[in-house]
Amino acid sequence: MSRLGCSQRARAIARLAVVVVLAMTLGVSAATAPAGIEMPAKLPTLSGPVVITTIGQSPGAMQVGMLLRQLKVQATHDDSLVVSGLAGKGYKVLILTMGTSLKGMGAAGVDLGSEVARCNALVAEARKQKMFVIGAQIEGLKRRTDDSDERSNKAVCAVADLLLIRKEIDHDSYFTNVAKQKGIPLIRTKEALDFRYALGTLFGVAQ
Repeated sequence: MSRLGCSQRARAIARLAVVVVLAMTLGVSAATAPAGIEMPAKLPTLSGPVVITTIGQSPGAMQVGMLLRQLKVQATHDDSLVVSGLAGKGYKVLILTMGTSLKGMGAAGVDLGSEVARCNALVAEARKQKMFVIGAQIEGLKRRTDDSDERSNKAVCAVADLLLIRKEIDHDSYFTNVAKQKGIPLIRTKEALDFRYALGTLFGVAQ
């Protein structure tokens, strides 16, 4: 098997493991706000369909997509989403997940420069279609470790209408400051699974 084939197989196995763990832990829905979650009093009320992609080829987009499907929100996950993929689908929300994976980018045959360019092109088209853009970081500190992660964060934060992040990655108040400067809502959660409650609130789904 070629090196590329092995890399793709390893990536698929890693993603399957994430799916299994999430499936096992999402059997019971949260009826009350999780401990430690921070949400503004005023939030937009959103509706599907939703399209989710990663800016950096980390597994976060898949995790967010699974949570949305658990909530019965129509959602499409596409790590290679390009502008043509937004045409004629009626998407109302674009979710861009932050954080990078060198293995993921290698398997996909992309680099961070092309990922940032793809991000900007998608958002330009999303604006034409009057889509709402969410910047999300569900994976926590392991996706805020180097310059590549920071470039992904900055690219997504610059275009987001709302930020949904794990509280632990905001240790330097970077995301808090971006949200204040842009005048956009910021939701901070303690755990990855708390995203379910946050997304349910945004999309008006009873939990």
